[in-house]
Amino acid sequence: MNITLTFRLGRNTLPTETEQLHDLWRVARLLQPLGFPISRWYPPADTPEHSLLNPAFDDNGPAPAAVAILKAEMQALQTPWRRDTAVWNGTEGPGGVVCVNALSVDPYLPNCTLRLNAKRVDALQDTRNVVTVVQGLLQIWQARTLEVAPIRYQTRMKVFPDRPGAGWMLYVPTVLTVQQVPEAATLLPVMGQPRKQAGTLIISVADAPFSADNPDHVRIANRIEVRLVDQDLLPRYADQ
Repeated sequence: MNITLTFRLGRNTLPTETEQLHDLWRVARLLQPLGFPISRWYPPADTPEHSLLNPAFDDNGPAPAAVAILKAEMQALQTPWRRDTAVWNGTEGPGGVVCVNALSVDPYLPNCTLRLNAKRVDALQDTRNVVTVVQGLLQIWQARTLEVAPIRYQTRMKVFPDRPGAGWMLYVPTVLTVQQVPEAATLLPVMGQPRKQAGTLIISVADAPFSADNPDHVRIANRIEVRLVDQDLLPRYADQ
């Protein structure tokens, strides 16, 4: 299952490496109640074995070694307008989770992303758990869109390749009503500041995990996408 969140920094310079890793630490804290200890996240390295030598976080935030690794990578790349960083939970295959945060202050490519890829994680097959994680992510970043779907749905099965897909869940920064999206199983308001609704989380299937192998699930998600486009409520990636 993939969660993909898009946002913009709203500033002309990248945050520090410590600040970027701190946001990923906040993501790790969201996953901690689901069985992912905060001390078992690791920065990338040339081999999995080398990665496991350096925990990315401790209880208070990013570990100094992880910050140093990210700084060294950025000095080698010399790309002051863009920085990608990632952490993983040290598990390859089923049960593995990778979080990738890509930041940009390039005026021609201003979109930033947070991607969370989970491979057969039982806790993330529960609608309530996924909603809790999504709501937490929307408190970290002011999202332009957020998608929750299997990667096969995102890459091959959504209706509009140039727009976000409904998949299992889709956040749009628009207040929606049931009349506007009758195909959705649930619409959840997402609150911003100060106590004002910032957008809506559309849940296509509420009583089971979304499956790209289930024609009914795919049909519902596709209908939601068409419904939103007909009302000019589903932006193109290029327009975000």
